[in-house]
Amino acid sequence: MERVEHNVERYEHHGREVAVRSDLKGKHRDHCLCYGCDKFKPNATNGADQCPIAHAVYLNCVRFNIVSPVWECPDFTLIPQGAV
Repeated sequence: MERVEHNVERYEHHGREVAVRSDLKGKHRDHCLCYGCDKFKPNATNGADQCPIAHAVYLNCVRFNIVSPVWECPDFTLIPQGAV
């Protein structure tokens, strides 16, 4: 596999220094499938209302102070047109 070079920068995210590819910084929502999914309820206070996959990814992100967009998901359901 050929190595591809990318510009990487460091900045403070939630109180901790992290590294990020410069071309992807701030683009999580543009790439994450969850933001177009009808099952994604990031502000739900009841665990039963939350997507279990998205919630597990979120807990992993909090635990390791990372950002992980979801590109593939077996439970994806498109938000119905006009529902937003």
